[in-house]
Amino acid sequence: MGTGQEETRDEDLMAQIATGDEEAFRQLIERHQDRVYGTVAKMLGGAGPDVEELAQEIFLRVWRAAPKYEVKAKFTTWLMTITRNLVFNFFESKEYKRKGLNEMSEDPGGIEERAGFSGRTAADDLAGKELAEAVERACAELPKTQRMVVHLRQYEGMEFGEIAKVMGMSLTGVKALMHRARENLRDKLSGYLGASNS
Repeated sequence: MGTGQEETRDEDLMAQIATGDEEAFRQLIERHQDRVYGTVAKMLGGAGPDVEELAQEIFLRVWRAAPKYEVKAKFTTWLMTITRNLVFNFFESKEYKRKGLNEMSEDPGGIEERAGFSGRTAADDLAGKELAEAVERACAELPKTQRMVVHLRQYEGMEFGEIAKVMGMSLTGVKALMHRARENLRDKLSGYLGASNS
């Protein structure tokens, strides 16, 4: 018998949510909000009201879909598929196109805090910050499918097979997409890296 201390599985929480259990829904949000919010923020180029609104909409979709939810893959794969769909829909929206990518990419959001520059010289801080910003900008300039694949692989630690399910692509297609993304990043960063090493 269990000790009662075991964490409720996502699939079991979904079954409870299907009956209208708001406490189960709260637990699911707490468990996965960092993953969802982080993915949306990475795709949109930083924090902001659009990110918060999209993240909320993703969890609303989860709530509404709970009665029909079937365990066909890992819950996180299903959740990230919803996230991918809504993010890509947002990119196609008139509102996003009106704002333009440049505006949304101006603030990558807390690079210095994430990179952790403590105990370094001012020159090191500047070089490190510039590189982090260059990487963020390069990622933000990738096509949305490449950006999503890079995020799922590098930041979410997903296996290629799982990414293929999220993206609705073949395994070969996902690996090819990742290869193109890496080549694009290398090209975008080559001038900066070359200048840094000279």
